[in-house]
Amino acid sequence: MTTSGASASPPELRRRTAHGGLAGCLALVAAAGASATAAAEDVPASAAASGAPSPDPPPSVHAEIGTEYDTNVHRVEQVRGMTTPPPVASGVGRLVLGLSSAGRLGQTQEVVFSVLGGVKGFLNPSARNEDVLVVETAGTWRAALAERTPVSASALYYDAIQAGTAAERALSGEARDFRSLSPLLRLGRLLGPGAQLDLAGGYRWFVYKPDHAFDFQAPVLGLEYRLQREAEDGETDWELTAGAGVELRTFSGARLVPLPAGCLPATCAPGLDPLGVTHRDAFSGGHLELTRTGWLLVGLGYTLQWNRSNSYTESVFRHIGLVRAATALPGQLFLAARAELVYASYPDHVVLAAGPTGSAMTSIEDENRSLLRVELSRACTPSLRLVARYTLALGALGQSVVEYRRQTATLSLTFSGRD
Repeated sequence: MTTSGASASPPELRRRTAHGGLAGCLALVAAAGASATAAAEDVPASAAASGAPSPDPPPSVHAEIGTEYDTNVHRVEQVRGMTTPPPVASGVGRLVLGLSSAGRLGQTQEVVFSVLGGVKGFLNPSARNEDVLVVETAGTWRAALAERTPVSASALYYDAIQAGTAAERALSGEARDFRSLSPLLRLGRLLGPGAQLDLAGGYRWFVYKPDHAFDFQAPVLGLEYRLQREAEDGETDWELTAGAGVELRTFSGARLVPLPAGCLPATCAPGLDPLGVTHRDAFSGGHLELTRTGWLLVGLGYTLQWNRSNSYTESVFRHIGLVRAATALPGQLFLAARAELVYASYPDHVVLAAGPTGSAMTSIEDENRSLLRVELSRACTPSLRLVARYTLALGALGQSVVEYRRQTATLSLTFSGRD
């Protein structure tokens, strides 16, 4: 659980790296099949399709308590040629509690449900407005329309509540003070051994509490193909996933236009449309990822994202390269690492704007910049695990005007078990 929040930069400089909206769209599509992952893993989806009996597992409990050090609490960007406040660093206390459960309805249906609550409290008085409480609830119903046609309906509710005043939160286009509700319907088709094609559609209601001009509603549509193969040695699995999605957002506020009217690109500034035309964004794109699972897990992926906006400065192309790996080490240690390299380009040739548009905004975890994360954990008991994690976030390539750097170091104790 990671927070961001009120940047100290002035409102006219509130460009947030135009985070790819497709990440949010595809995250919502994936949620239909994984909204309550911990519970669903104990009731295989194949059982619903085949009608095979499966006992209901007991509820699963998850808890985490830990501490963190954050070198850039407000996620401040440095704009070249301008004076911006230095980043604020702080220690952080973290607490997470979660519960998930699954149950069968007859031979061909199942229901999974999860609820999670988390809180982060900052020790530095200058960072107290970043204190945040998160509540997340998800539920999924799955069934089989036919032997090779699974169907599911899900809903995801996410609410982040920040402690700062409205004025403090409104200073940042990165503020994570928002609420989101996303129902989704997914229809799948088994194409052969290990192959499945899924079509998902739904809707999203989003409330941005610091400024309701950025509230939006959006229909969501996604298509995903998954192919799994087991190697001849029986010890290695390969998985290929490919998908595309679109999220069409209609905002409560008006779009931005270049001002003054008729200005040259180098002299224009974004301002509200005098005609009051509604702000609309269309997020679209696709992703491709190949994963090898064995004694060493390795994944390679690429994502292309396009935010096509009628609001000046909000259109963006993003290219994301992904490399991830995980393996067990001696001494009951487990190592996992993930790197994302992001390149962003802006058709309007402006990288300064306001508000959270262009952001996935599906979780306060979203960093949406070039990222390196390394995690080392050790099982203390079958239910207790000690986790140490380091994260480095840098500004996306292609942003020559804006510089960004944030590091976090986390040490936590997690519990996962059954009632």
